[in-house]
Amino acid sequence: MKRITLFFYLTFLSNVVFSQDVFSSAFSEIKNDLVSWDPIRGEWLATSILAMKDNATIPDRTFPEEYTPYEMLTMIPLQKRKEILEKVVRQLRTQITQFSREWNFVNLFFNHSFCEPSIGRSYGDPHLNSFDNASYSFQTVGEFVLSKSKVIPFEVQVRQMPQDQSFSLNNAVAMNVGGDRLSFYTDEKPDNQKQAFRLNGAGTQLSGRTYFLPKGGTIRLEGINYIVSWPTGESVIIDNRSTGKMKFVNITVQVFKCDENQYEGLLGNLNGNQNDDFYGRDNNRQRPVFISSYGNFGLEQATAIAEKEYLNFLARDFADDWRVNDQSTLFDYSIGESTASFTDRSFPYIHYTLYDLPLDRQNSARRRCEEMGISLAEMNGCIYDQGFLNIPPNPIPNPSRPTSGGTMQKLNYPALNTNQGLFMNKGDKGDENTKPLTIEKPQEIERENNQNERGNQEEIIKVPNVITIPKPVRTEPSKPVSPSKPIQNTTPIKKEIKGKG
Repeated sequence: MKRITLFFYLTFLSNVVFSQDVFSSAFSEIKNDLVSWDPIRGEWLATSILAMKDNATIPDRTFPEEYTPYEMLTMIPLQKRKEILEKVVRQLRTQITQFSREWNFVNLFFNHSFCEPSIGRSYGDPHLNSFDNASYSFQTVGEFVLSKSKVIPFEVQVRQMPQDQSFSLNNAVAMNVGGDRLSFYTDEKPDNQKQAFRLNGAGTQLSGRTYFLPKGGTIRLEGINYIVSWPTGESVIIDNRSTGKMKFVNITVQVFKCDENQYEGLLGNLNGNQNDDFYGRDNNRQRPVFISSYGNFGLEQATAIAEKEYLNFLARDFADDWRVNDQSTLFDYSIGESTASFTDRSFPYIHYTLYDLPLDRQNSARRRCEEMGISLAEMNGCIYDQGFLNIPPNPIPNPSRPTSGGTMQKLNYPALNTNQGLFMNKGDKGDENTKPLTIEKPQEIERENNQNERGNQEEIIKVPNVITIPKPVRTEPSKPVSPSKPIQNTTPIKKEIKGKG
């Protein structure tokens, strides 16, 4: 019996190895094109693509740049990328079904470099702006799928905690970054460690100008924002803020428009239709016929009672569709805790709308939001935050691109990646051996690297000048204000689970 089992195991193993060899052989044409562009960077990029498709650790960087595989891909001249993509599409059409998954991934990866981005946001207390630019208020307590891809290892989950009986804030965010589980906590740490980040469950001290994740993603610190980049090009910007005694985060998610209808979660399905973003997981929820006047819908004639009914639907039925459970959660927990410890289905006690805010306060908040350059899609959310909780306006972050600035010259031999320095969470002292981060200007970094590489350079690829983004100024809000004559929920809410507050 053991011999039979061993025979089948060895047969299976040999088939797997043979399949990998067959795919690698077909992929060699793509690899040769990448290597012809740059012997060192191209070799690393080709090997990284093979690792990414298998959800494996990518190789160490043997060049000065601190790019993700996608960022390196964008440095290849446009025409050459088009030629490689044509070969990928040809392989996708001709290869046997056995390798359709692999070639679909390679096609998606190259195709991303030709796609426009799409932005989704969870900000303030909290308000959400979907990928299709639909906006709504989401006053709930619990852990939810903010966005998840149906085809690649991409998922973002958010934890919303109560600020008081009727307002909540984003307290933590957890992500699947190309196969790495990364989480960020403000003041509700799952252990006694000070670090805000956890990588695959372990407290992580971020070191270097860029922190490299094993599966190809990166973390960068710019101002007060952490930028988490996926190896396939998606990104999340974590804006660390505070109001009163509670810290919170605003979350900006960037994906690609060419991945149409491949996402699910609170930020919608990215299908170009903003009217179906709130149907739920299976599009079978019986929702109110009323469409919320909140945000960019602009239905000023809607009554406050009808809007509260719609917000009640979002906080109950729609929220339950996207709550995570103990099997799907990406968060870390203290002993004895689970996702239920952070869930309160009775929240909020009252659904407030802009109708509950005095007109003079609305106008004052609107002027402040306009002065800060808030977009029309997020204007009502900004007025809401400023008017009720005095949360300062938070424009969509515009971080600099790591691939901007300087020149990138062809490498024929490996070069040292000197990713030195250390950045820590504000207030952390670290250990006695740590040093504060010294951030060099991108132009100076590139210039120094280029001087070190002279003598082995043949082709110079020029990229745009670096864009300098001023650091945002943190403004501490004053105490929350009470709305005038609030209207109670039209539907009684029965308390089920007392949340952790």
